[in-house]
Amino acid sequence: MNFEPLRMQQAVVNTSSLRINPAAKQVQSPQLYEGKPSELVVQDSVEISETGRQLAEGAIVSQAAKYFGTTQINDALNRVLEGQSEEVSNAVYSMIESNFIVNGTVTDESQRTVLLEMGVSQSKYIADHYMEGDKAKEFLETMNQIAAIASTRSIDPKSGDISYTTPTDRPLGAPEDYVKLSEVMKQVDPQKYTVFINDIKGGGNGLSQLLNFAQKVPQNPDWIEKYKERTGQTTELLNNVQLKNRFDKADTTSASAFMSSMQNLLKESTSVQDPYTQNLRGFFRNLGVHVN
Repeated sequence: MNFEPLRMQQAVVNTSSLRINPAAKQVQSPQLYEGKPSELVVQDSVEISETGRQLAEGAIVSQAAKYFGTTQINDALNRVLEGQSEEVSNAVYSMIESNFIVNGTVTDESQRTVLLEMGVSQSKYIADHYMEGDKAKEFLETMNQIAAIASTRSIDPKSGDISYTTPTDRPLGAPEDYVKLSEVMKQVDPQKYTVFINDIKGGGNGLSQLLNFAQKVPQNPDWIEKYKERTGQTTELLNNVQLKNRFDKADTTSASAFMSSMQNLLKESTSVQDPYTQNLRGFFRNLGVHVN
């Protein structure tokens, strides 16, 4: 049994992979990981008029970072956004960043849940107005998968690191029996995996640790069986996530109708509307759509 190392790419912490079939294409295999936010936060408070607030909201349109949850999700997003305007593409990635895989500044779970549900409905608005047919269907399926991943968020009580359960990442073109060796190592030899990760954190590539571990795999076939069992459980978990969405009935026929119905639904479910209204305004601002 031969193993061939794949090239590594670092997101925040990236693990490399090896696969059982040496004919596979060498592809980068990014991992989703979010580091601990800074503990020092300084806030200044000033009063801004409603007119000034609206001017401030419209002054800046930031460029969102692209989401790289798995190779498959990234490929699906690239495919459905092909040919779309920069505004639509930026709106999608901004939505993922502000509603789905939110950073550590959103610590309240109820607030995070509202944002996630808003993101699901905002995705439907984009599908209804900017896509059609198979592309619209694939886009919604992909966004629902990201929402399922977002719902698994956990925070390490010691380090404060945020992590998510993601599907098994299989590089494009890789066969069904693809095995991500770094994940096998993490499962059966956590100490060696820690050394591997620390090497990457220190600027190395972890390849020597990975190759050393790979030499032991042929003598331990049960490691691969355990890996397959665990990845199957992860897939089943994510496929069975049931997302209740309080905004399911939001009217997506027009920008003004969507904004109005979302605000009405917010009033029914939460006593604090301002941050969510700002989120909606940011959504339309990214799309280049003006709403009152």
